[in-house]
Amino acid sequence: MRLFKYLHPDRTDVLRDGTIRFSPPTALNDPFELKPHFSAFMRQEKIPLEIARLMPTVVAEDHAKLAPEIQALIPLDLLQAMMTACIPQLTTLAGTGFEMFLEKIPDLFSQKFAELIGILCLTESPTNLLMWAHYADAHQGFVVEFDPESRFFNQRVGPDDDFRHLRRVVYQDERPSIILTEMEDFSPFLTKGRDWSYETEWRMMMPLAAASRIVGQPPAAVHLFEFPKSMVRSVICGCRMTDSKKAEILDILQRTQEYAHVTSLAAQVDESQYRVNVTEGFRSNRAYQKPA
Repeated sequence: MRLFKYLHPDRTDVLRDGTIRFSPPTALNDPFELKPHFSAFMRQEKIPLEIARLMPTVVAEDHAKLAPEIQALIPLDLLQAMMTACIPQLTTLAGTGFEMFLEKIPDLFSQKFAELIGILCLTESPTNLLMWAHYADAHQGFVVEFDPESRFFNQRVGPDDDFRHLRRVVYQDERPSIILTEMEDFSPFLTKGRDWSYETEWRMMMPLAAASRIVGQPPAAVHLFEFPKSMVRSVICGCRMTDSKKAEILDILQRTQEYAHVTSLAAQVDESQYRVNVTEGFRSNRAYQKPA
């Protein structure tokens, strides 16, 4: 597997500084980003059981807060029995409360994700015309190839860590539907609409608080994460890139010892097909092999 990042021509700092942005979902161009459908907080039939399970602890804690005189008038066992008898009515009230809470969940998740989580989006293809147009300033930018086996892409703190490592994005027509209390992992948040499938995306999510450097102030702050320059494999210049920008990139590659192994390549317009071909650029240390 080979993974690539499309970049605007102004983002040569990625190569120069060895830092790359992890963007909050609100900064990405898909309005459904990290927004599955929350169908319920809890299955309706489980609400009475959950209330019954929590009731003894909640009642005991509240009873302990009462004045001694009130505790003497209403012993704990009597209060427990009274509240247990009210479970059917509490279930109805709880159901209404859960529904009101459920309506707020998407906005709550979006707000917290925007504050806490950054996403690095990569792709399997360096020759997609739409991605060159959208993410590389209409073919004036460049594409960086990264080594997916780099330790940078696997920083998990445990086997159940849904962040800090590469994850493949799944594409489908319908948004995942979630019952919040039954959500087992983060996979619903790695699903996008099928219209985006041309991006063949892989992504890595990191806590924004772990950024190496923050530029600007919230909500427009840019969170940059340092990466080992040795994980860069190749750089592909867009077919409309200016000569001055090519010279700038070449200078960075030549002056940086960690880039001695990096291949410089160029995207060129095909003579007969609607596509761009990746060919050897102004300096090449190895042959480019197109991903299968």
